[in-house]
Amino acid sequence: MVRSIAFLALVIWLGTQSASAGPIEYPQVIHTQYEAVDQKAGGHFVLWSEREKIFYGVDQKLFPGARFVDITQVTPSVGSITITYVEVRTVSSTSSDYLYLAGNVRFRVSGMTLKSSNFPAGGGMTPSGQ
Repeated sequence: MVRSIAFLALVIWLGTQSASAGPIEYPQVIHTQYEAVDQKAGGHFVLWSEREKIFYGVDQKLFPGARFVDITQVTPSVGSITITYVEVRTVSSTSSDYLYLAGNVRFRVSGMTLKSSNFPAGGGMTPSGQ
């Protein structure tokens, strides 16, 4: 009985100890690349930056589909604004469009597959074939 109480007290004491996190390394760089499933039709890519939307692939005449999208997000230091570099190659062009953005940037991708990412495995942000 005394042993089980002592063991329980030890488990509670170890469970309440605080863990310290390691320092975060800066600059932080997140890189992802998507490629269209159908290279002739291209994929859909929508980017939101503050109040602006940028479309690729919604209407083939106005917004041609994206053949590939390469996104690099850089956070230079603690508390700084994230800088985002986006390269988009459309199905109707031999050269890429380059977008340089600062602040909160969100995007939605459909009809494309994730080809590369530097995210740790297991979070759904790495290619499944690797």
